[in-house]
Amino acid sequence: MTSSLSQAPTPDDGAPREPLAQRLDPRRHIAAAVGWAVFVLVVVGALVAAELAAGTAERQVRANTQARLGQTAGQAADALAARVQVLLAALQASAAQWQLDGAGAPDWAARLQALQRAQPVLGWIGLRDAQGQLLAATDAADAVAPAALQGHMAQALRAPQLIVQRARAAGADDALVLSVPLAAAGAPPAGVLVAQLPWLWLQAELDARLRALAGGAPLQLLLLDAQDRLLAGPPEVPEGAPLADPSEQGRYLVGRPSPRADAGTPAGGAGWKLLVREDAVSALAQARQARRTMLLGVLGAGLLAALVAVGVAHRPLRRLRALARQARAVQGGQRAGVTVPAGRDEVHAIGQALAELIEHLQAEKAALARLNTELDARVAARTARIERLAQDARRAAVTRERLRLARGLHDTLAHSLMALLTQIRLMRKLGARWSAEQWQAELAEAEQAAASGLAEARAAIGQMRASGVADSGLGPELQALARRLAERSGVALTADIAPAAAELVDERAAAVLAMAREALRNVERHAQARHLTLALQPESLPAPDSDEPARWRLTLADDGVGFDVRQPRPGHFGLLGLREQAEQLGAELTLDSAPGQGCRLQLRFAA
Repeated sequence: MTSSLSQAPTPDDGAPREPLAQRLDPRRHIAAAVGWAVFVLVVVGALVAAELAAGTAERQVRANTQARLGQTAGQAADALAARVQVLLAALQASAAQWQLDGAGAPDWAARLQALQRAQPVLGWIGLRDAQGQLLAATDAADAVAPAALQGHMAQALRAPQLIVQRARAAGADDALVLSVPLAAAGAPPAGVLVAQLPWLWLQAELDARLRALAGGAPLQLLLLDAQDRLLAGPPEVPEGAPLADPSEQGRYLVGRPSPRADAGTPAGGAGWKLLVREDAVSALAQARQARRTMLLGVLGAGLLAALVAVGVAHRPLRRLRALARQARAVQGGQRAGVTVPAGRDEVHAIGQALAELIEHLQAEKAALARLNTELDARVAARTARIERLAQDARRAAVTRERLRLARGLHDTLAHSLMALLTQIRLMRKLGARWSAEQWQAELAEAEQAAASGLAEARAAIGQMRASGVADSGLGPELQALARRLAERSGVALTADIAPAAAELVDERAAAVLAMAREALRNVERHAQARHLTLALQPESLPAPDSDEPARWRLTLADDGVGFDVRQPRPGHFGLLGLREQAEQLGAELTLDSAPGQGCRLQLRFAA
């Protein structure tokens, strides 16, 4: 299916129009929009997916690390508690074999020494009565201050206890105090067996647990008391300092042991808490590396998908570009039409729509050409008709001018020459009978008739050359004409002229003025009137937005001698001229008169 169109017409609305091929250029619209949209969407989607996946992986690694640290902390706490429980068990076994009587026993010091040799980790062992007084010890010095047992003696007499002894003096070390009740024969416990664990043992135990559980990871063990003050830990953390935030604002990942059922045992009764923490950078290094790897992987996959999508989008665009090239060729007149691409996709639909549009525009162009040809023929016919009408108008204008000149000559020279001819004929017929005085009088009358005719001819020529209506309008000119008649003849004048008549200034108004002048001249010469009425009023006015002319009525009425309008008057052409002028104007002339009843003339015309 092909169509042709060299130049498609466009509406002339004053705005520049792009060629049709450029408006269909896929490189400007479809390719750019589809390519960039797909690329941006895929890249943004890849970034969002990578960020979500990487964040999820990092959170999972963080949770796993904290769970591992918590498990490590629980194992360390359990191991440390087990070590303490072994020592307490050894003390309990010895205390179970001993009884404290009221007089004391001479072999208590030897027994304590033997116990210390059996448990060399115990730095000092002593025996106290129920009131806290020292009864015997492995060393003369009291290593466990009575203040350390203050508040704990009642519990120590009932069950084994583990007490943290803080150093009071400068340079002294903290220590752990173990106490077990010592029973008396047939009586409640009468004393306690007290032993001291050096703080170095605790540090050594923590280091051993750390080496055993860390597995090469940079872990730190922190032992806190009930007030979250550091009992033992890494060297960079000062002992005894409060540690409200073990993570130090996210610098470390902290693991806490789960609550144990044996929290009431002497190990738990010490009131300490064991935490394990690891540097967050090193702990999450693998996760962040995985995050970067995942981000780059997903982003790479997204970019690849974007390139594939753009390639897939450009596949139909190649067909669109071919269609656009054909459209540009049609626009430039280098091709007769466009070929509809094969297939059932959107490109085929666009090509088919474009071909139908070009075919439709071609049909419109052909119809417009036919219309132009028809209009040209009509214009030629109208031009010829207008030329004929112009020629007819020129001939009619010449005819009107001839009639106007004839009327002017009739109104001026004809009257004067008729009077002069009558006078001359009378003088030739009766001159032989007249005396010299009578002959001179008749000559004077003939001379007066000739002079009057000459003056009237000159006045008529002046009136013909004047353009009073064009300058002043019909109304003021009628007013001036009637006033001059009244001044010359003494006739009483009543004038009723509408102010709107001043706007009548065309040729029709000039013709109406000439008719009124002829009628007034007849009144002045023949009517012998005493009163004259002149009226010019509109009969109907058109609407403001209408092109229809207004209808006017001119009325001249006198009280003179009148005449019979049906009686022919040979040699007099005034009334005939008035009727001819009214017919040329398309006006309606009415003349009403009778002998002795005056005369009434009405002229209805459009202007």
